[in-house]
Amino acid sequence: MDKINRFITFTGVRKAEMAETPRVDPPDTSRMVFIRTYLSLVSPGTELAFFEGSHTDLKTGARAYPASSGYSAVGTVLETGREVADVKPGDFIVTMCGHCDQGWTNTWERIPDGVTPEQAVFAILGSIALHGVRSSELQIGMKVFVSGLGVIGQMAAALCHTGGADVITGADVYPFRRETAAGYGADLLVSPDDPAYTEKALDATGGKGYDILIVANGVPDSIPAALKLVAPKGRIVILGCPHGNVGIDFYTELQRKEIRILGSYQPCCPDLATPYYPWNKASNRNLILRYQQKKRFDFSKLITHKGRPEDAQRFFDLLSREKNQCITAAFQWENAK
Repeated sequence: MDKINRFITFTGVRKAEMAETPRVDPPDTSRMVFIRTYLSLVSPGTELAFFEGSHTDLKTGARAYPASSGYSAVGTVLETGREVADVKPGDFIVTMCGHCDQGWTNTWERIPDGVTPEQAVFAILGSIALHGVRSSELQIGMKVFVSGLGVIGQMAAALCHTGGADVITGADVYPFRRETAAGYGADLLVSPDDPAYTEKALDATGGKGYDILIVANGVPDSIPAALKLVAPKGRIVILGCPHGNVGIDFYTELQRKEIRILGSYQPCCPDLATPYYPWNKASNRNLILRYQQKKRFDFSKLITHKGRPEDAQRFFDLLSREKNQCITAAFQWENAK
C-alpha cells in the first residue's frame, strides 16, 4: 500500500486539481476496510455546485475551499479491520469513497456476480434516486413527470418505469438528455423552451395532470411552472438539490389543489431497517445492484465520459459547460482488478 494518498480537490471556483497527502490511518479501523480504487463516479449535482461556487454551504460559510469531491467508488479490498467479517482482502466492493486512489471506508456493499464496475459504481447515486421515488409513494398506474434529465433524473425515470408508472414524461432543455431518457422508460419528452411545453405535457394525462412531479434539475426557478402540471392532491418531490430561493403562489398552486411538496434528501434515509420502514440506505444500494444484475436497467450507459483523474479540470469543465454532450463522468484510477 502506498504511503501517499492521491485525490481530486476543488481549490477554488472552477478549479479542480490533483493533490497528495501522506497516508494517515484513523485511530480506530476495527470496523473499516482499506481499498485501492478502480473507478470513481462524479455526482454532477453536488460536485458541480462546489466546482461552480453555487453550493449553499459555500455561500453560508459552512464549507470553504479547498473542498473534497466525490462519494461513489468501486475498488479492491486491501485490508480489513478486526471486526469486519463480510469482506476480505481481494474482494471487489462499491463504497462511499471520494475521488481518491486509496483510502479507508466504513460503508460498502459487495458487488454481485455479473455486475460490471461501471454498473456497480451507481449504487450510491442510484440509492439517492430510489429514496426519492419511495418518498413519492408511487403506485402502479400513476402518471409521473420528471423535471431535469441529468443523471438523477434519468435514474428516477427508470425506477418509476420499473415501479409501474403508467405515463412518464421527462423534461430537459438539452436534446441529448431527452434522447437518452427514451431508453430509461420515458414515454414523452418535452423541452421547457417549447412554447407548447405545458400543453404537450398535460395532453399525455388527458388534461388531468400528473400524480407525481419529481424535480431533479436543481433549478428552483423551474418549480413554479412545473406546479401547473400537477393534478389535484398530487405530490411534488424535490430530489435534485435546488440551491436558491423561488416565489410560489401557495394559495392558487398548492392549497386549492391540495398538493404536497416533499423534500427528498438521501442522508435522511434510515441507517437501520425496521418492520415499519425496511428500506434503509444499504437495502437501497443493494437493490440498485440486484436490478442491474437482473437487467432491469443498466445505469453504466449514463457514463458519457471516462478518463484519468489527472484530467479532472477538463472533465468538470465539460460537465459544467457542455451539458448537451454529458450526463456524468467516471475517473479510472490504477487498475485494481
